[in-house]
Amino acid sequence: MPSVLITGAARRLGRILAEGFAERGWDVVIHYWRSAAEAQQTERSLQRYGVRTLTIQGDLRKREHIERVFAYVTERWGAPDVLVNNAGVFPSPHPLHELSPERWEEALAVNLTACLYTSQIFAAVQSAQGHIVNIASLGGLRTWRHRTAYNVSKAALLQLTRNLALELAPRIAVNAVCPGVLVLEPGEEPAIPVERIPARRYGTGRDVFEAVYFFATATPYITGQWLIVDGGYHLVR
Repeated sequence: MPSVLITGAARRLGRILAEGFAERGWDVVIHYWRSAAEAQQTERSLQRYGVRTLTIQGDLRKREHIERVFAYVTERWGAPDVLVNNAGVFPSPHPLHELSPERWEEALAVNLTACLYTSQIFAAVQSAQGHIVNIASLGGLRTWRHRTAYNVSKAALLQLTRNLALELAPRIAVNAVCPGVLVLEPGEEPAIPVERIPARRYGTGRDVFEAVYFFATATPYITGQWLIVDGGYHLVR
């Protein structure tokens, strides 16, 4: 069976991605940082699909933790076939004069630098054909008021996707998915009115999964690409 390592897979979008891969018969590595209970719940949920699972904790802001994650996986299964860089932070909005060094550095560390390090190590342990899928954001293509740290970190991730695609070709294909406005849990109420979205609904985790799975299984001739999953919202602003 093919295997996938998903960062931040314990909850929300990461858990939905893990469920999608398991449903299609993939073995899944569930990475988490602080969500130990949720990671265990996700692992139990995936067992009904009859696939193998591994759960591993790691602070992606620290390269040594990322190295430990990959060492744990490769010792047991060998290198994963696909890496999904899903873990990220979405800082609360702050005007520029309130953007602290801590908020700025955390956004860059988790949303950008961690993806560089996980991709470097994945490329080092994966000797065959592999795929990397980065979860970016429509925010990497747009400028949102009081979201400087997030916008910049996700825009840089899109550029990193292209650089990695060039550096790692032809062995490893690297692409990115840019979700728009999502509702991942019951009761969530996005600030964007649904009438502004041409698809007339908010996105779901399953919508994002379909794009991720496409890149995870596509020909490696498709690399360095971005796929926007926003119901057409980017067309009307």
